[in-house]
Amino acid sequence: PPLLPPSPPVGANGDPHLVLAHGGKADFRGTDKGIYNFLSAKNLSLNVMTEFADFYLHDTDHPRHKLVHGSFLTQAHIVARTGGGRTVRASYWASKIGPLNIGWMNATIDRQQAFALGPHTTKVVDDVSLHMDYSSLHVTTGEWELAVMPQAVQRSVAGPVRRIDVQMTPRVAESKFSVPPHGVIGQSWDGDNKAVFGEEDEFPVRGEYTTSAMAEGAVEGVPTDYLMSSPYATDFKYSRFGLSHASPRDVSKLTGRVGAAAPLAGNGAGVMEKEIELLAGQVA
Repeated sequence: PPLLPPSPPVGANGDPHLVLAHGGKADFRGTDKGIYNFLSAKNLSLNVMTEFADFYLHDTDHPRHKLVHGSFLTQAHIVARTGGGRTVRASYWASKIGPLNIGWMNATIDRQQAFALGPHTTKVVDDVSLHMDYSSLHVTTGEWELAVMPQAVQRSVAGPVRRIDVQMTPRVAESKFSVPPHGVIGQSWDGDNKAVFGEEDEFPVRGEYTTSAMAEGAVEGVPTDYLMSSPYATDFKYSRFGLSHASPRDVSKLTGRVGAAAPLAGNGAGVMEKEIELLAGQVA
C-alpha cells in the first residue's frame, strides 16, 4: 500500500483546531479571554487563553473568501513540578511577539524573582528544561515535550494580530504514563488506540460565519469543566496534576464519532491552520 504522509503532531492551531491523539479532530472556540486546561498530567499542566477575533479567510478575489467571527489561542501558561520538588511556572504571550517574530517567555521557580528567556536560550531546573529557539518555546519533562509557536493572524479584521499554536508530544509510551493525562486534548491519550472526532465548524463556501464548536463529543463533561480560575491554576474537575493514580477517560461515554487510529498518529497532539479547509472544500 502507498505510504501515508505523517499525521500532524497533536495540539491546537489556527482558529483553534485540535489534533487529538490517535488521529481524532475537533474545533474549540472557547470564550473571550477564557483560560482552559488543554493538558493535565502528573506534575505538568498546560493552560491556554482563547480570544475572540474577526478575520477574513482567503483574499477578496478568492472564490472561498469569507468573514469569520472566530477565536485564537493567545497565551500559554505552563506549571511543572520538578523531580526535586520545585515548581516552575512559564508563560508565553502572543501579544509580546514583535514584527520580527522574535519570541520570549517569562518564568518563575518557586517564589524566586521572575526571569525572561529570549531567543536561543535554555534554563534547566532539575528534570525540567525550558528552551527558546528563535521564536518557539519548548518545555521538556520526563514524560512530555510541549511546544508553543507564534503565528501572525492573516487578514485580521478585529482582535489579536498574533496568535499561538501549541503541540504536545509524549516522551514515553502511552502505557508508561505515571498517570493517564486529561485536559481538553490530553484526555485523548486514553490507551484505547481509537480516533475520537468531536464537533467541527462547518464553514460556508463564502459569506460570513461565526464559529461555535467546543469539541463536543470528544471531551468528557462540558466545556466549562475545563475553564481555569487563573493562568497557573492546576485544579479542575479532571485534574491529574497532583495525583498518583487515575483511570483514563471512559470512551464509551463520549458521543463523538469513534474510528480506527490513523497510521502514525500516536505521537503528538495540538492545535491546524483552517486554511486546510480550502483543501477539504475542494474534496467535499
